[in-house]
Amino acid sequence: MASLQLGSPSSISLNLLQEAGHHVDTCMAEDKAYPELAERLGVASSSQPSVSGISELDYPSLSVPSVGLADLPQLSPTKRVPLPPELIEQFGHMQCNCMMGLFPEISRAWLTIDSDIFVWNYEDGGDLAYFDGLGETILCAGLIKPKPNIFQPHIRFLMCLATPVEIVLLGVSFAKPHEDIDLDDFGRREMHLLPEPLFSIPSDNTYMLSVVGTNNGRIFMAGKDGCLYELTYQARDGWFSRKCRKINHSSSTLSFLVPSFLYFSQDDPIAQISVDNSRHIVFTRSEKGTIAVYDLGNDGWSMSRTVALSQNHIMRQATYVARTIDRSNFKEIVHISAVTRRESQKINLVAVTHTGVRLYFTVQHFYGTYQVYTGQERPSNLVLVHVRLPPGFTANATQPRPSNVHAAHYSKETLLLCASQTEDADLLWCLSPDSFPFQRSLMETEVTHIIDSRTWVIAEIPQQPTIQPPERVRSQAHRTQPDPPGVVTQHTQPSARFVLLSSQGSYMVNKLRPVDQLRQLLLNNMGADCPAVESFFRLHKEEQACATSLILACSRATSDAQIMDWATIAFFQYGGEPRVRGFGEPQLAANLGPMFGSTTPMVGQSDGHPGSVATPSVATPGPGMHPNIASTPFGTTPGFQQQQHQQQQHQQQIAPQSQDVEFSGKFKGLCLYFCRLTRSIWEAYVVMEFPVPAQFPVPKVQHQQKWLTCSFESDEVSWALEELTALKQFLQRNSQSTTIGDTFGSPTMMSFVRPDVTIGGLPSTQLHREREQRASAAAQKVEREALVNMGHLISATCEVLALLQLLCYHQFHAIAATLMPEVQQQLRNMTLRELVLNGKEVCTALITALINRYIGDNATTDAISSKLREVCPSLYSKEDAICSKASELLKASMHSQTRSNKLKMLQESLELFKKISHQLNLDAVCQEYHQARFYDGVVDLCLSAAAKRDPQSLAIHYYKNGEPPEDIQGKTVFMARYECYKCITDIMEELLNTSRAHPASPSLPNKPGPPATPDPHQMTSQQAEAYIEAMLNQALATDDELFHVALYDWLVDQGLTERLLEVNSPFVEPYLKRATQYKPDNLDMLDLLWKYYEKTRNYPAAAKILCKLAERHSTDISLQQRIEYLSRAVMCAKSSTLRTSSATEGEFLHELEEKLEVARLQLQVFESVAKIATQDPQYGDALSLLNSELMDITKLYGDFADTFELSECKLAIVHCAGHYDQQLVQALWQEIIERELEETTNKAASSRVTILTNKLVSLGKIYSSSERYFPVSFLVLLLEKKSCQLNWDSLWVFKAFLSLEVPLSRLYVIYDQHFKAKDPFWQTARSPLHLLEVICALLDYFCDTPAAVVIHERRHFITVCLDAISSYKVELEATAQMPDVIRRMLAKFKQLQAKLDRMLMGK
Repeated sequence: MASLQLGSPSSISLNLLQEAGHHVDTCMAEDKAYPELAERLGVASSSQPSVSGISELDYPSLSVPSVGLADLPQLSPTKRVPLPPELIEQFGHMQCNCMMGLFPEISRAWLTIDSDIFVWNYEDGGDLAYFDGLGETILCAGLIKPKPNIFQPHIRFLMCLATPVEIVLLGVSFAKPHEDIDLDDFGRREMHLLPEPLFSIPSDNTYMLSVVGTNNGRIFMAGKDGCLYELTYQARDGWFSRKCRKINHSSSTLSFLVPSFLYFSQDDPIAQISVDNSRHIVFTRSEKGTIAVYDLGNDGWSMSRTVALSQNHIMRQATYVARTIDRSNFKEIVHISAVTRRESQKINLVAVTHTGVRLYFTVQHFYGTYQVYTGQERPSNLVLVHVRLPPGFTANATQPRPSNVHAAHYSKETLLLCASQTEDADLLWCLSPDSFPFQRSLMETEVTHIIDSRTWVIAEIPQQPTIQPPERVRSQAHRTQPDPPGVVTQHTQPSARFVLLSSQGSYMVNKLRPVDQLRQLLLNNMGADCPAVESFFRLHKEEQACATSLILACSRATSDAQIMDWATIAFFQYGGEPRVRGFGEPQLAANLGPMFGSTTPMVGQSDGHPGSVATPSVATPGPGMHPNIASTPFGTTPGFQQQQHQQQQHQQQIAPQSQDVEFSGKFKGLCLYFCRLTRSIWEAYVVMEFPVPAQFPVPKVQHQQKWLTCSFESDEVSWALEELTALKQFLQRNSQSTTIGDTFGSPTMMSFVRPDVTIGGLPSTQLHREREQRASAAAQKVEREALVNMGHLISATCEVLALLQLLCYHQFHAIAATLMPEVQQQLRNMTLRELVLNGKEVCTALITALINRYIGDNATTDAISSKLREVCPSLYSKEDAICSKASELLKASMHSQTRSNKLKMLQESLELFKKISHQLNLDAVCQEYHQARFYDGVVDLCLSAAAKRDPQSLAIHYYKNGEPPEDIQGKTVFMARYECYKCITDIMEELLNTSRAHPASPSLPNKPGPPATPDPHQMTSQQAEAYIEAMLNQALATDDELFHVALYDWLVDQGLTERLLEVNSPFVEPYLKRATQYKPDNLDMLDLLWKYYEKTRNYPAAAKILCKLAERHSTDISLQQRIEYLSRAVMCAKSSTLRTSSATEGEFLHELEEKLEVARLQLQVFESVAKIATQDPQYGDALSLLNSELMDITKLYGDFADTFELSECKLAIVHCAGHYDQQLVQALWQEIIERELEETTNKAASSRVTILTNKLVSLGKIYSSSERYFPVSFLVLLLEKKSCQLNWDSLWVFKAFLSLEVPLSRLYVIYDQHFKAKDPFWQTARSPLHLLEVICALLDYFCDTPAAVVIHERRHFITVCLDAISSYKVELEATAQMPDVIRRMLAKFKQLQAKLDRMLMGK
């Protein structure tokens, strides 16, 4: 599915959520900062015992008038249930023994009369069951959990009965009368005792006084002989063990070797066994007060006796600790209770004496408050660390003390005592610290209640919490903490219930939680407007009381409507107001200040002011949190105008930006309540891993090793969601806008202050009153904004939980398996806190995966979209729903049978996508359209998205202004548009790659056999080419100039410049001109620009661009390319002059031609330098300079041709410049000829002649048209001299000139002139007749080739030659030297004379 590009939330909303999250973190930390029991008892070390109960602060009185909570309900008797009538009759048959007890795990009480046992439901007296299968008197009974995998599943418990003769185990099962009753709700199910014992063993004449089981199924029995026994059982007999046997853990394993007359039995029966299942420790108490400790090991399956303390030893220790207390108060211990790890890490046991004194013991040595416990420490000792005296031991105590305590119960720091008043009545004492949570010392309330019968046993009724979070991995490793105070968990934990069993029946009482107390106060006083409710808020502090009142105000029970209203009123009326520190410091009540506040500071009241926050600088106030409570109107304060100047002077002193704000109890109570509702899941990881089943049918996840599933239980999420929704509704009902934010800072606001207002209890001046009022308004504004943020956080949490709930319903693991790996990793590392505050992208990915699951199953998304819009509207908006519907249509089009229907669906999806195109993940949608080959939709959608992302067309303004970096907004929308355009060009690039592929080329087969069947759906190169052309045509039809720019960029990048030049659009020329303007070094764009001008017949512009390219100073363009540019420029200029006859264009053409000629000279210089270049860097630098720019003739001659002695180049430069210097030209030609001769020194004569001839011919073709630069006479003489010196053939010189089309007649005249000049060189060279020989050869050549002279000059030339021959002959005959040569030459001339005569005669 195409997903919405929600991306990261805006910085403002993210900051607001983060700020609210900070408040939650602060409250969460405060809820975790409760002191440990040992700390509150003042026990710093196990070697430093302490005492408490002797200070008035240990048992504060709530009945004093200053507190006003004399009627605070703490213990509430609920009902009294008499014994079943059937049991009353059985007492008449009793002969030997009668025992009573409780099985609170199954809501049952039991009674033994002789050998029969009766069990009934103490809640209503029903479901009476009995067992009479024993022949001996039953001494004790116990209910034990069975060991796993031994009995049938229907046996839920074992009942152990001990008689003087045997010990039997009975199976206990339960019937289920109704389907809606939970399997573990034993109180509502019918109990059955199996008629036949499961195990039975002899007691060996040992009387057992009590039976206790552990959580893992071990059974311990208290022997009358003072020994601790264990009853073990197993499924079958072993080699060295029986199915069931009895083990004595108190005596030595070698005791059977000691003769009986040497065994002195201690007559001290074990009266009580207490088990600490959290640490696997067993404590026993004997009738004489000896306490023993047994270690069951870390796993709970071993056994060792650790230590035992006698009553006398304990009494001496207690007397030493509490020296001023009579030792008789410690004499008799009537009850012990193990303290689990969830109650304390350091305290392990509480013993209660007959006077209600509590003795706290530890089994480990500890030192200091911050000692870390791993949970693996084993008991090594039993040390008294604290003595807690009951009420009545203070110096001025008037209340009675507990006495004659015969039954007690201690659980979660609450102590119940049954003290005998008479033989038939007890006084029930309840001591509890619930009203003083987070105190640094243990402070308890006391309450008494008369029980009109003697209590046999007290037990706590197990209560199932509203929600029981499982043990899970937390976001941070932290030490195991004891359970928090009841005020933290009271919204999930029901009030503690206790049952007292007597011969009259069962008596049940409730210990009220703070929320129960507040409810009762509201009911008793018929509303919140009463001193008692106000005192309750003062007792618990505003924030704690507000959090408690929110439990009632957010109740979902219809019967609590009135209570909800009263709790809401109490919340606002007594929740206090925010304040700026330093203004309006609140005054503590008389007793709550010095009594509870100073001596026992609350957690969080440190100098750092936890719970306060620096006031942020925000402008828009949010809705307030103030109900319609009328206040007394005040008159206008006179003289305000005179004080305006002073107000302005002090404005900065009370500005919210410079003060810390102490939030009200209402706001902090709201944060606390949110923390407590999410306490079990807020810092827990959202997902956990578990292995994928080996044969899971879904192929998509087969490659994964583990699945991700939600780590929260469904009930847990549902409950938290319901409670948070109720909290959100509470805010919606009671949040309303106020005018404080509008009036803050206005002068008129200061008039609403009474003159008699005092600050800090002292009369204040008008200025102080105004400052205080401004500070109050500032604080309220900050709190209002924080409240809005908190509301956003609550809503966001509700939506995330609702989303998780919906995902779990749709198989969370299957949805998570389709996420991208990086998203899965993010999800693994996220707690709920991080998911709510920073996980919007992850939530969006999960929603996308859920929608895709529907689309993948070809199911409609309407229902799931509607559900998502309902439960998480901010995570799944209206735009998301449109996107889902469009994706559904897109997916359905893939399976359409007809092309028309497919196009219709695609077009419908396009219209939907266009509605939300500015938020779409365009790349994903375009890829889907690419698969469907709906390329019209790609272009249309992306252009629509670009327009919506820049509705004010700021991007084109930013583009045309040169993309200034300071225009942040313009840059943002420019990049947004380009992202849309890139989606089009990416698809076009894919099509282009497909069109360039060669699917017909042979490929190697992957396996033997017939060739693979070609995929009919695979796109061919011809199809791709057609699609891309269609996309280009559609794209070019748009008037979006920026898109044209992006498209032209893409064409250039892909090398499709020819296609760009074919584009007929007004945007091409501005695009190319801008590209060359902002990127002047981009030669490709300059090339495109002149080609574009040439193609559009704008020849002058093309010529100018070409000229600019040629003259460009850069090494990127070679000299050859510059010449080509100039050549094209000349052609364009000539084409322009053909179309127009502008004088300016003619001048430009002439200038171009001259530049071209000079450029060719520069190329000649470059090639010449390159030919002679060596390793000397001078040559490299020269070549680089010549290649980097066009130079003028002067620089070419002076810096290069002359420097490197390039004669040919110098000749060419002189010729090009039209400069004539005969000596210079002759010198240059002489240098050229001599260099050629020098370079060919080692070659054969014929080769040298050929090379020199070729050089002469090549240069002659260039300069022969101008006698100035091709001095034939000079060259003939020079070459003949060289030929004479080298003794070369006498014919090659004139033949070379003849090949240059120098007339033969002219050559003859030149030779004749040089002969007659009688140059001394010839005499020096001893070849005075060399020129005459050449003349002879020249004339002979003429005779053989008369056509060498044009016909109309031939007769005259022959006549001249005959006259010259005559003179030559005369001169030869007169010469006396070389007679042989002369004779031969004379003969030759005679022959020539004859030939010429014939030629003349023939003419």
